[in-house]
Amino acid sequence: HFLITLGFDKLTGRIWAGPNAGKAALLAAALWGLNPVALFYAVDALDTVPSLALAVWALVWWTRPGGKTRDTVGGGVLLGLAVAARPHFLPLVFVAPLVRAWLGGKWKPQSRDALTWAGAVAVLLALGIVQLYRCGQFAILPTQGAYNFYAANRPGANGKYYAQKMFFTEIAPGENPARLESEALFSQATGKTAQFSMADINAFWRQQAEASISANPVGWLKLEVKKAYYLLNDFEQYNNETYAWHKAASPWLSWNFLGWGVLLVLAASVLPAAWMQNQSAESTNLPAQLAGILLVAVVYGAGVLLYYASGRFRLPLLPLLCVLAGGWANWPGIFVSSPKVKFVSSLATVLAALVAFSNFFHAHDESTFIQDDLLSANAASTVGDDTQAYALAERALSLDPTRADARRIAVVSFFNLTLSGDPQYDSLAGWRAESKRMQGMNLSDATLALVGGATLWKTGSPARAEALWQAGAAKFGLDSAPAKALAAAQSLRGEAAPSAPPPDSSMLEYLKTPPH
Repeated sequence: HFLITLGFDKLTGRIWAGPNAGKAALLAAALWGLNPVALFYAVDALDTVPSLALAVWALVWWTRPGGKTRDTVGGGVLLGLAVAARPHFLPLVFVAPLVRAWLGGKWKPQSRDALTWAGAVAVLLALGIVQLYRCGQFAILPTQGAYNFYAANRPGANGKYYAQKMFFTEIAPGENPARLESEALFSQATGKTAQFSMADINAFWRQQAEASISANPVGWLKLEVKKAYYLLNDFEQYNNETYAWHKAASPWLSWNFLGWGVLLVLAASVLPAAWMQNQSAESTNLPAQLAGILLVAVVYGAGVLLYYASGRFRLPLLPLLCVLAGGWANWPGIFVSSPKVKFVSSLATVLAALVAFSNFFHAHDESTFIQDDLLSANAASTVGDDTQAYALAERALSLDPTRADARRIAVVSFFNLTLSGDPQYDSLAGWRAESKRMQGMNLSDATLALVGGATLWKTGSPARAEALWQAGAAKFGLDSAPAKALAAAQSLRGEAAPSAPPPDSSMLEYLKTPPH
């Protein structure tokens, strides 16, 4: 985050050159560095912020005075690394020479500007070779890209974010839910359950995407228009997390009014005035450099629109708005008294505000809050805060009672809370409510088998509880939680098997104590 702030400080100072360049640079750096959305993603251990830092410094190198070859190639290398970290930057590789020329203040690219390709391609070739060595396939893009493209453009797609059609209660470390879903849906559609490769899956989903768009091109174009609107709207669309949920819950986010909409309005108000003056007295390169920033924004934005307008994918556009908004440091020098300039700037400001702060096509979608509830519930459960986990799971179930993952968190957290004997939870009414929640659940792991048996035991069905624990012991082993619960139950009846593990004293006490 600091590197991005520093990079855009330098970039803004070079574009808005002149006596106010320092002020413009400081303003842009502050708008990004103190931006709550930027800070929110800065502490998110994902790929967007590191890739953005690489891309930012590619642009900085391309604006260095003198236009040296090493800066041209070096910027290409950084852009290639950005693509390796986040494939959304790939479209920028195709227009890199033009971006290099315009940011350098030249409308017409020179032959050496094509060296940007040399730097980027070298990195991508190296990445492909590493993939070939590691997994036997030359590839530079994620393997589930074909399915993501189909999911983002299929009939009924919301255009905002990836919406799962299948939910998995247990995902192994390193597994990707989108990939698991693509494989499961591929098997359902083709009847193939084994002996298929990612190449087979990708070919299938590319075909499905092409067929879907070809069958209804007008509907697809309407979807793209909605995506463009979502991309420009102030609401940060869901991607693993919903920013609006966290903003409301976090004081360090909620107090700061800066965001996409404010920056879009600031950028839209200053850009027409700067452009219409053609060449300012301070910098004859300004129109071309502003065009370079806009070209980066348009090309990157177009790549985003092929998939989803999610907040995390949109993030790299935010600092570009900061660069443009830095032009406000030239007020009032950058504006003239021309009524035409004032009219165009005012119109651009009003249109930007309308697009940013309106709520057409249900842009302010809070239906994803259930995912944030579950994400935070999982985190609370992991660190042993079962009170918080249970409350969040309950809230998620109030939104969707059918969610198996929410039900699992709720019943396990409830069980953990009853271990202390708290009458708020360890009551007959509470256990009966959890018994209803357990109905129909797939007891696919030892923990659920333990809890399922405890629910039967506490609601007056000890024989059924022991039968369930017996099945769990057979499935998960004699060292598993169901086996230990079974041993405690048998010990209470004085019928413990010789081969059974010794009963756990805390479990014995737990089973002895009736609910309140």
